[in-house]
This record gives sequence, structure tokens and C-alpha cells, in this order.
Amino acid sequence: MDIKVLQLHKRASYEFKHIQDKYAINPDTKTFALADGTTQSFNSEIWAEIITKGFVKNPTFNTNELIGSFTNQVVEYKNATFEFSSNPAKASLEKAKQNKGGTATFIGLQFTSENKVEIISCGDTNLFLLNSESKVIAFPFSDEDSLDANNNFINTEQLIQNNINETFFKQKSFEYKSEDKIIIATDALSRLLLKKPTTLSEILKIEDFNQLNDFCLKYWEIKELQEDDISAIIIPAQNSGMVKTIQPPTDFSFPKEKEEEFIPTSLQQKKQRNYTDMEMNEIRNQFNGVAQDFHQVKKKLKLHEMLLMVAVSLLMVNILLMYFFRPTNSKDETSKPKDKSENVVIEKYENTIRDLKSEIQTLKSKIADFSQPKEEIKEEKVEPSKATPTISKEEAKERQEELIKAGYKVTADGIWGAQSEKTWNEYLQKKKDKK
Repeated sequence: MDIKVLQLHKRASYEFKHIQDKYAINPDTKTFALADGTTQSFNSEIWAEIITKGFVKNPTFNTNELIGSFTNQVVEYKNATFEFSSNPAKASLEKAKQNKGGTATFIGLQFTSENKVEIISCGDTNLFLLNSESKVIAFPFSDEDSLDANNNFINTEQLIQNNINETFFKQKSFEYKSEDKIIIATDALSRLLLKKPTTLSEILKIEDFNQLNDFCLKYWEIKELQEDDISAIIIPAQNSGMVKTIQPPTDFSFPKEKEEEFIPTSLQQKKQRNYTDMEMNEIRNQFNGVAQDFHQVKKKLKLHEMLLMVAVSLLMVNILLMYFFRPTNSKDETSKPKDKSENVVIEKYENTIRDLKSEIQTLKSKIADFSQPKEEIKEEKVEPSKATPTISKEEAKERQEELIKAGYKVTADGIWGAQSEKTWNEYLQKKKDKK
């Protein structure tokens, strides 16, 4: 019997060249590998291709050796060419992803001479063994919940930082019989097989692309199969070593009526104006709330406290912008477990915002307590001094001339005010004292 490879890209990708699932087979060593590049990482399909090819070339089931091999392959990944999008918005997103590296799941297996199959896995790519009694053994996940709970994947940056260890991997050795069949599948198909094992018989009957396409469309439409890249390798225990590949023909593509080009909210066209306004109003409301809180605190705090709050406010604005301008697509909204890492990041940002707002509110309360006087201070009205007497302009000039003669610097303009009256009184007092 031949080995069969089944592959179909998700409808959101339109063309098969965009599929992020990669596999590698070495019939001579009876070694197989399958990897699923995650949507949210950078150039993930290249990373998936590198690690699968590397494994079947030099297979190892020693965890530390495998981690070392993956780490060495990061250099090849970073040297791989990548053409950034001509769309500035997409290019900006791609460059942001580049800093986070590539991420992929991985499963590798090898048939040994002792009628055993060695398996090593990381991520939510799963294996199914169908024995001669039509019983199915699943590994490393035997149910949908445990598969969805997995959070370990092979990331290039984590490898460089030595943050991936043996706890990321699961290993097992199976004894097999000549009648057994082994299927390895990426997460979407694995999830369907775990949830509905009867579909395994349908998978085994697929012999051409039309049958594969019909199968996927059927379960996509009834929402039992996740809208994702679909990949499976069917390996009879006794096989010819020949590989039959079932993939879309070169001229195949899904209809593009549903295509939505990624454009940041600020650049949306007028037909999307309602969504844009809602998005921007939410951002403005959030920012205004922060700005008001900061204004209240700024007036009361000391210099070092003010500087701290400036940093907090800038951080919050940055978080808000990252949250509301994050890219969305159908893949992100279909609860793919690999994308849970992104949702965790967003959740952390939201928690940070709540914590910061709570801290600001606490500071405002303390400031209010400090600024509130313990006793009401009564203002005492100060009796005004006696009003300046009203004199005629002629009398004013006479007084001013007399003051000038006495050596005072005044102007004989006939204008008499409080200062003139004060000077005149001083003059009279001096005259009185001389007497």
C-alpha cells in the first residue's frame, strides 16, 4: 500500500501556495515529520519546512539533541528570504512579527526494525493508530479538551534564549502490526477526529483531490471542522515506500468574494466608516478617561510622582493602540489553540489597564484625604482703611506743590488718590513731630 499525503489550504488563504502546514518523508529510513506554522508568527511556513526536513534527514528521539538541532536550524530560518508586502500597513505588521520569530508545531516518527514506531511531538499536531481491530489509539492527546489546552510550540526566539526544554515534548513508543495504519494530522483535522472518530473511515477512503475538497467543504459548512489548513499523512504499517500526494491542482483557488485586505482602522475606506467611527470613539473615550485621571493626579503629586504617572499614561495609551489596531482575521476568531498565546498577551494588557486605573483611583482618594482640611478655616474680613477723602483738583494741586517744596517726588497734576493721601499724611505727621 502507498503512503498518502492529504493537504488543503484554508479558504481564507485562497491559494495553496499560502498553506502553512509542511511535511517531510524519508522512505529509506521510514521517517516522517509534520509541522503546522502558526498564523500569528513570522514566516512560519518556512520554519515548519526547515524543521521537518531537518528531522527526516537526521532523526533523533533524544529531546536535548532535538532541541539542539532545532536551535542550529534557526540560522537557516533567519537567512531565508522574505518579501515584505507592498502594502505599508501589512509590511508594518510583518516587521512587528519578525521580532517575535517563527512558531510551529511538530511531530516526528520513525518505524524501527523491532516492529515499533517511535514518536516525539510538540504542540497540537496529533497521531492516530488504527489497529486491526478497528480500535483507535490517539497520541499525545486523546480528547479535544487536552489538545486545546496545549500551549507548547517551537519558537525560534525561545530556542535562541534557551527557553524551550524537554517539558515541551511528549514521547511514546508503539508496537504495530502489519495491518495497522498510522495517521498524523494537524490540529483542525485532529480535533475533528477526536470529536467524531467515525470520520476516520472517511479520511481513509479519500483517493483524489475532489474527494478531499468535498470532505473539507462538508465539515466546514456544518462547523464541525475548523477553518484552517488541513494536512494528514496516512502511513500503512506495511507500505511500498511510494508516496501518493493529494493536493489542489495548480489552477485551483477558493472564490475571493470574501477576501478582506488588512488595512488599519485609521486607513479604512468610507464604506467602512461606521466601524471606524466606533473604533475611534472607543479609543478616544479610553484615552480621555486616562487623561482626566492624570490631570487630577498631576495637580497634587510631587515631581517624582508626576514623572511616574507620565510613564504610566504613555504605557496605557500604547496598550490601547496595540489592542484596538491589532489585526484580525477569520483564523484568529476561530479559536485556534496556537493563537491562544496572542489572546493571553491581549488579556495581560487588559488586566494591566484595569490595575493601573485602580491604582490611579487609589491615589486620587489619598490625595483627596490629604487635601481635605480637618477644621474649617473661617475667613476674617479685613476692614478696609478709611476711604480716601474727596478734594477738589485745585486743593489737590496746592497740596502737591507743598509736598514738592518739602522734597517729595510727586507731580502737581491735581489727581488725588490713596497713595497721595498716604504721602500727605506722612508729611503732616513729620510737621507735627518737628513742632
